[in-house]
Amino acid sequence: MSQIDKKLLFLMLICFFLSLNAWAQDEDMQESVQSEDTEYDSVITKYDTENSSLVRIKKNYKLGDGVTFITKNGSFNITQSLQTLYNMQTPDEFDSFSSQFRIRRARMKMSGNAFDNKLYYRFRLNFASNYQSATSGARSYNPVLQDAYIEYRPTPNQRINFGLRADYIDTREIRFEGEVLGFVERSAVPDAFDAIFDYGIRYTGTFRVFNKQLIKPYASITTGEGNAALQQNYRGFKYGVRLDYLPFGEFTKSGEFYMEDMIREPKPKLVFGGIYSYADGASSAKGTNGGRYIYGGTTENILLPDYIKYGVDYLFKYRGFYSLGSFVKTKATVPSGIAGEFNLSGVFVPYKNETPEQIQNKVLSRLNLGYGYNIQAGYLLPSDISFGLRYSHLYQDQQSASFAALNNFYSIVATKYFSGKSFKLQGELGYQEYAEPTLLANGSYLAQIMLTIVL
Repeated sequence: MSQIDKKLLFLMLICFFLSLNAWAQDEDMQESVQSEDTEYDSVITKYDTENSSLVRIKKNYKLGDGVTFITKNGSFNITQSLQTLYNMQTPDEFDSFSSQFRIRRARMKMSGNAFDNKLYYRFRLNFASNYQSATSGARSYNPVLQDAYIEYRPTPNQRINFGLRADYIDTREIRFEGEVLGFVERSAVPDAFDAIFDYGIRYTGTFRVFNKQLIKPYASITTGEGNAALQQNYRGFKYGVRLDYLPFGEFTKSGEFYMEDMIREPKPKLVFGGIYSYADGASSAKGTNGGRYIYGGTTENILLPDYIKYGVDYLFKYRGFYSLGSFVKTKATVPSGIAGEFNLSGVFVPYKNETPEQIQNKVLSRLNLGYGYNIQAGYLLPSDISFGLRYSHLYQDQQSASFAALNNFYSIVATKYFSGKSFKLQGELGYQEYAEPTLLANGSYLAQIMLTIVL
């Protein structure tokens, strides 16, 4: 081991254990762990001759409970969350450093139910959205609006929702809210392949088979444009399915929808699933920012490539230990007849002297095509301190948008939970390896600290 390697290892160990010493001082979050205390104090009571309504707040309020209003016909809850982040990055030659303080998430969520839980609705805003769209002119979208949907529940085990929300057909990491991740961020895999938010109609159900075993099918028809569909759907729809199998029955208190084993499952719990989606006309790299690339034929009719994604994933929990893994692959088909593209102002610009093969390669070079996998595990101590390890890998096809300049990712994280998942401090160290090392560096080191609070 070289002197530089020894110094680097020594520095990382010091930083990690200093951080640990500092910490050592303690589908849908609506579907996640709820407080066991369901008693409420009356704040305002109003009676009339025909109806009665009650507005209440929960006794023994805990972080994450929010404020709940209860009426005769249902309830309405408001919660807020804030995540503050500091990160620092340097090439592995340590010749330069960059750092950043920022608000990772600042959210307000409003949700409720009515008519004996037959109807559920959810509305969420993220005031710290930092996504800068590459589009301009007539093509834009609202990055602040994240959830806005209404859900009908004909039976306790079947649901149909309509509107904007995180999709079922992305990798399992997307099933976890950003506030309940076991790491500071999700892995590189969903960042490369998952659109996350989209408009559409979705169905999910739960069916018991062979005594305690469960099957959960999911299906969706969405725009395939992501948040950009707030303005326009440029061509066909995106069709997707997910099928989950739970051989040991349901996770305790919806532990399937958050990353770490906070409940410390007394018996092993496992969910294994597969996903498949077909976007009939993709106009962005992965379906996040629809309208970025729009192609046309000689008569200026819109022609778009079809985008296919499939994969498998799992989550396992037992006595404070969890393991999570996923594999995703994407591919695309390009229609014949593309003769040009519409610029960001909507003007059609014909291609000149380009062969069909060159046009096809140009279209493919704007889509995230390839595969990726992620494997991670963690353990929660009785002292509410957890540790986790993660490895992720990305592979980029020869004809693809550039999303895997960094292709190997290694991370170690430590988390101190002060009040369940609603108040925590996380520190993470990682190494990101370049797919094509340069003369100056083979990769870069990353250190992050994030504080999360949910009210």
